Amino acid sequence: MDYESLISDSLNYTQDALIGKWARWAIFVIFALPFSLIRFVLDPKALSYGSRVDWAALPWGQIALLTGAGLVLSFFLSGYVVRVYRGVKPAPGFTEWTGLFVDGVRLEIVWIIWFLPIIVVMVAGFAAVFAALAAAHSGPGLAMLLVLFLILLFLVAMVLLLIVFLFGILGAVRFSRTGSIREGIRFSAIHAAIQAIGWGSYILALIVYVVATIVYIIVTVFLGIIPLIGWFLVLLVTPFFTIFSARYFALVYDQGVPQTPADSEPVPQEPAPAL
Repeated sequence: MDYESLISDSLNYTQDALIGKWARWAIFVIFALPFSLIRFVLDPKALSYGSRVDWAALPWGQIALLTGAGLVLSFFLSGYVVRVYRGVKPAPGFTEWTGLFVDGVRLEIVWIIWFLPIIVVMVAGFAAVFAALAAAHSGPGLAMLLVLFLILLFLVAMVLLLIVFLFGILGAVRFSRTGSIREGIRFSAIHAAIQAIGWGSYILALIVYVVATIVYIIVTVFLGIIPLIGWFLVLLVTPFFTIFSARYFALVYDQGVPQTPADSEPVPQEPAPAL
């Protein structure tokens, strides 16, 4: 696998998608704006009551409004990612808004299914924490047993998270290519794709991506600490990393499941929605 080619292709694709396409770039920024604005409706001084948080002082209405708007708009951005996963070249625009929204919702469903086991383990972990606190008054033996159970749950969650990292990303690409949620979580098919790529090559591709992610995080941290405009600068650079990531994993997937790159913006048609 030519990792340098993967990086350069992804960078060029991202540049072509955003540089000079100011309306497209602005849509990314505007649609990500609601979540970023939540911080401005929170006044730390008004929320603190001594050493406690005054939950009643939280502007729940404004938070709910911004969160709801951010969630709805995020589906359009996820739908755009689906189009990049499909191999559309040149980079797609924001067109066919209904299809864009539906694809985004379905992609999020794929991710929820992948993370569902981790969510179950986390809920069990929280329950174990509360049980351990309650059992501390009953005796050290039961409390220690619950603590060991909590440690076991943590290890299980880490293993599940690794599986999601290894399989979920290609699962998202597979969903985008097939248009089927079922195919997006079909473990055996994704495993076959990874084997076709080669486990060593695939893991190295993930390591390269992790390095790129670290660079992105460092850049956004430095931008974020700039007074007044730092948060907005982060919004400006985030679309670059979003498109870069989608294109990178589309290319990685192609190493195992070759596909002629699409030159339009196809929307897979099915006789009935596949689950």
